[in-house]
Amino acid sequence: MTAVNYVARSDAGQVNRGEISKDQGATPIWAGGGQEISLNLRQIDISGYERVGQNLEVRLTDGRVVVLEGYFGADGEPASRLFISADGYLNEVTLVEASDGAVYAQYGPTEVWGKWSPSDDLIFLDGSEVANMAGQDEEVSMLGADLLGGSSLLGLGGAGAAGLGAVAVVGGLGDEDGPGRVAPTVDDNGPIVIGGDDAGPDDSPITITGTATPGSDVVVQIGDEVIETTSDSSGDWTVTFEGDDFPDDGDHTVNVAVTEPNGTETGLTGPDVVIDTTPPGTSLLDGTVDTGDIVNAEEYDAGFEITGEGEVGASVSVTIDGTTHETLVDDAGTWSVTFAPGDVSTGEYTTDVVVVSTDAYGNTTTISETVEIDTVPHPIGVNADSVGGDGTVNAAEMAGGFAVTGTSAPGAAVEVTIQGVTHSVVTGADGTWVANFSAGELPQGTYDATVTATTVDGAGNGSSATGTFQVDTDGQVSITSQHGGADGVINQAEHGSGLVVTGTTEPGSTVVVQLGNQSVNATVDPSGAWTASFAAGQIPTGTYTTTLSATTTDGAGNVQTASQSVNVDTEAGALTLNAASIGGDGTINAAEAAAGVAVTGTADPGAVVAVSLGGMVHNALADAAGNWQTTYMPGEIPGGDYDAPVSASVIDAAGNSRSLAATVAVDTQVDNLSLSDLGVAIGADGGDVINADIAAAGFPVSGTIEPGSTVSVTLAGVTRQASVDANGNWVANFGPNVIQGGEYMADIVIDVVDAASNPAQLADQVRVDTLVNSLSQDAAPVEGDDVINAAEAADGVTVTGEVEPGSTVSVQVFGQAYAAVVGAGGAWVLDIPAGDIPLTEQSYDMIVTATDGAGNTSQITSSLTVDAVAPDDPDVVGYFREGGGYRNVTLETSEDEVSIHGVDAGGTVSELSIHAQENAFLGETDYFFTDGAGNPASIPDGSQLVVTGTDAAGNASSTYLVLDETSTNTVDAGAAGLSPFQIETIDLRFGDQSQLTLTEDQVLALSDNSDQVVVRGGADDTVTIAGAQNPGSTTIDGQGFDIYTLGDDATVVIDDDINVGTATI
Repeated sequence: MTAVNYVARSDAGQVNRGEISKDQGATPIWAGGGQEISLNLRQIDISGYERVGQNLEVRLTDGRVVVLEGYFGADGEPASRLFISADGYLNEVTLVEASDGAVYAQYGPTEVWGKWSPSDDLIFLDGSEVANMAGQDEEVSMLGADLLGGSSLLGLGGAGAAGLGAVAVVGGLGDEDGPGRVAPTVDDNGPIVIGGDDAGPDDSPITITGTATPGSDVVVQIGDEVIETTSDSSGDWTVTFEGDDFPDDGDHTVNVAVTEPNGTETGLTGPDVVIDTTPPGTSLLDGTVDTGDIVNAEEYDAGFEITGEGEVGASVSVTIDGTTHETLVDDAGTWSVTFAPGDVSTGEYTTDVVVVSTDAYGNTTTISETVEIDTVPHPIGVNADSVGGDGTVNAAEMAGGFAVTGTSAPGAAVEVTIQGVTHSVVTGADGTWVANFSAGELPQGTYDATVTATTVDGAGNGSSATGTFQVDTDGQVSITSQHGGADGVINQAEHGSGLVVTGTTEPGSTVVVQLGNQSVNATVDPSGAWTASFAAGQIPTGTYTTTLSATTTDGAGNVQTASQSVNVDTEAGALTLNAASIGGDGTINAAEAAAGVAVTGTADPGAVVAVSLGGMVHNALADAAGNWQTTYMPGEIPGGDYDAPVSASVIDAAGNSRSLAATVAVDTQVDNLSLSDLGVAIGADGGDVINADIAAAGFPVSGTIEPGSTVSVTLAGVTRQASVDANGNWVANFGPNVIQGGEYMADIVIDVVDAASNPAQLADQVRVDTLVNSLSQDAAPVEGDDVINAAEAADGVTVTGEVEPGSTVSVQVFGQAYAAVVGAGGAWVLDIPAGDIPLTEQSYDMIVTATDGAGNTSQITSSLTVDAVAPDDPDVVGYFREGGGYRNVTLETSEDEVSIHGVDAGGTVSELSIHAQENAFLGETDYFFTDGAGNPASIPDGSQLVVTGTDAAGNASSTYLVLDETSTNTVDAGAAGLSPFQIETIDLRFGDQSQLTLTEDQVLALSDNSDQVVVRGGADDTVTIAGAQNPGSTTIDGQGFDIYTLGDDATVVIDDDINVGTATI
């Protein structure tokens, strides 16, 4: 049996091909939607047709069935056309349904494959072997064949299969017990049981065998799988269910339907088939990492369980580190195994747990997960020796709060308890923890404190550690000695002997004794008595009261202090001299010397003070408040600049004397006043000038004066205070824009007061010039219209203006800087060379900068517009020819001004009068030739045209148009009359068999705009460019062009339809 090809063509012409399987009893093909379906069959291959609902079943003589699904529409008429084809012939099948329900087939005219026809897709050139395979046991007529009643073989799997039973149905052809008949049977070798890990569609085929009359159609069904076969010549048949035909898991009965060649149908029941290849369901409930469990030390010692769910009755084995426990899944679908201590190792680790479940059919399921064992608690330690820094908490540490530290696993939660007070802390990443205890949490006193730290790890393992440290917050100190004798005052005699201080403290302590700002370490004996001594030099002289303190530190670091007051009086009498206030500031200037100078001070009330100034002695009496004063009159103090000695002396009632001496400055004159050169600009005349830059930036005015003086500078009515350094150099800074601009002479006045308040003044002048007076550019347009075209750029451009005489002018334009020529009267001129003007189409900024004789600058900005880019070549659309000449030429409409010149047969060029008429719909403009009166007038045959477009800036581009009616087809591109034009295009399209020869010199001479010419034309035209190279191609307006280089500089772009010759002769 071989496969049968078919083709289906949709109403849209899409062709789909397929085949009717040689092994499949029924093959469905969608046949709805107006298709044309052709089967690779002959009439003799078909045993009949049957309509089943909207499907048409075509029965083949070898027992196969082709089901054309949806062949009949909702109205009962065929929805598509059916053909059969073999050996290059094509027949259409028309079905007729008789009144008794039978379906008859009629075969239409035969079409033969040959010259193309619309039916080619439906014709098969190959023959058909279906009838040969079916045998010659009985004759089958293909005309008018019918199948009556009955249900389709496709229904074998459902109720139809159940209805077969073991009953034979007579088909109407022959006798069921006729010669050669073999009774249908199925071998009962059951039950057939298939299961286990190695069972499956490819490993456990199911073979069903039996007998039937040779040639019988046998359909075998197991579950939802159906296989068809045919009994062999011996009457035996065999089917095998495997691969894609293998039934699903379940309990099945084998159903067999046999249809003998004479139509007799028999239903048989075969062996039972049990299939179970599905692994048992298995899952874990408790005991693993995925279930959130950890085995700690307590659970390990008690034995830990692994539990799960599974298929009832299945066996379960659980393996951890080589130890396996087995059990069965109970009726509730659960299982459990217990691992005793010693089954696995203690420690802190994870390891694999493998669970294998096996059902009754040998199917297995394996689960691999992880079990976590953690029987090791966190390490824990307490650093008791470091509490308080030394294992002891003293009063200061208790008052400030102290920390207890220790170690454990990083991230561990630790509880720290001291004297019933508990703190919770977390160990840091470095494995250390810190518990801070605040002041008042623990009792004061001297005692040993126990600290306990506990922690529990994530697995529930607990650990603890303890330590002991000392608390000592007690201390004591006292001063027992008397000082200063019976009166408690240290006088001059007592001061000379020094001072001894004694007291008591806690044995083992250290004592520091402080008097004023002097301190000494005391000597402490074993009983706690201490002694400290101060030398005379450690006790300041004078009359004052100070504090004596003794500070003790015991062995725990506790600090205690005891204090007393001490009086000291070693002075003979009070005396002061106000030398710094003589003259008000310690200096006597000219004005003060002329008015008289007072010298003052203080002493004990009633004391007589001897005062000396510059050798002149006065006696002064201290009043009741202790103030004394004497005045030195004019003439008692000599003038000049010098330091005069001054002194005061006194003797108290006890005979103790005191003297004071100082100096006072006498300064009655101003020295060293000068004005330095101004740090401003130097004008063209060599003099100082404050220009705009100097005024805008600010500038200093400087000079010299005696140190300590004050200087103010007034310039142009603006006053600034100068700074004076220690050497007498002064600078007054005039900030940006404080000096009024303009052109004028400014006064400078320097006012000085020296350190002794003596005044002086100095005057000068300086020129102020802060503006260029003035800069302008001439208003007349550059090149007449402020636009530089290509021709104007070729001979350079001149720009002019006016400026302050004596100035220089710089112009920046086109990326260049130029120096203009400035005349004596201030007129400036700049000639921009042609080579610097870019041949572009854009506007450029022009910046004109003037610098006058004072260094002031002024700038104006304008622009220069350059339009040196030639317009696009005029695009010729066509022309109108009439007898003996040409009436008009048509161009694509553009904004450029168009002019047309005629070139007669002799090469003479003349401008033509034209009248333009625009066609907005086509985007074209017709240019009609006119006479002098403006009337239409044709130009004669034999003319060529030069069509020129000129843009608003005056740039021009021309097309040389070759017409068809000329005396010769040779085109002269080097004619002398063409030199005034900028020819960018030579158009041969309207000429007939034009012959154009171009040289490098001719191409370069055609246009000053570029070194390139475009040649348009057709296949009848020839262009000769000897020695040209063809480096590439391009596209212009959708037409391909070849690019040729000619010589060193010329380029020719030629329509790729034109014949081109480049050979060198």
